[in-house]
Amino acid sequence: MSELQANISGIIKSSVIDGPGNRMVIFFQGCNLNCMYCHNSHTIGLCNMCGLCVQNCPTQSLKIDASNKHIIHNTSTCTHCDSCLKNCPENSSPFYKKMTVDDLISEIIEVKNFISGITVSGGEVMLQAKFLHQLFTAVKKHPELNKLSILVDSNGNTEQNKWDLLLDWVDGFMLDIKAYSPQNHNRITGYANEKILKSIQYLNSENKLDEIRFVLVPGFNNDKAEIENISNLIQSLSPEVRKVLIKLRKHGIRDKYHYLSEPTQQEIEQAVKILKADKHQLIVI
Repeated sequence: MSELQANISGIIKSSVIDGPGNRMVIFFQGCNLNCMYCHNSHTIGLCNMCGLCVQNCPTQSLKIDASNKHIIHNTSTCTHCDSCLKNCPENSSPFYKKMTVDDLISEIIEVKNFISGITVSGGEVMLQAKFLHQLFTAVKKHPELNKLSILVDSNGNTEQNKWDLLLDWVDGFMLDIKAYSPQNHNRITGYANEKILKSIQYLNSENKLDEIRFVLVPGFNNDKAEIENISNLIQSLSPEVRKVLIKLRKHGIRDKYHYLSEPTQQEIEQAVKILKADKHQLIVI
């Protein structure tokens, strides 16, 4: 049996914005939502070898390796213009690669003395839960890495059995709530939110929910009733869970969603007023 591999979009070896301390962040390729305001939209899909990225590369830095079914990238001529990403109909990237647990352990060891932990993000990492289980057990059992904390950044759209696979190995999960009503959630992401709401409550009951985040999108999830429902959800969670309100920022989202509006200061203040109804801690970024 071949060794399990994961689709890895990229690795940031040092980050102070993806959890506490200085962390290595591993981005996984593939997502089961399609959020309008996604800032990592090139991590949503998987390459189907259609060749459009190759055709649209102005420096001819890409070519198809049909026999091995992957895109060859010439880093010496690439200017990082992102034409390949903008022209991909699958919201994918020609740059992600397959890596094994041993590959990632080697990457972590290189920076182990400079980081306090690792964060896995995406895309949606829980689509590759079996791989995560192997990676996390390897980290926690490694004599040089076992003191590193492990955080999972997820959209929550998964089943309980996948959470159970990882609970003993993860220090905390960071989840998003895009909208409370199924209708608004579908408008923003293209999918329902039943699994997400269940995941939030389940991880909270297991004392593994580290952070809950809500992105304010005017015209989609900022009416009073919607925010009141989000507030009720937040109030039901442990006080130890960080609660974060994020202002939609258009910079970095796909061109076709540039019609979205960034929230005004008045809209932010109104949301904060409702979300802080019970005086729980709220971080606004």
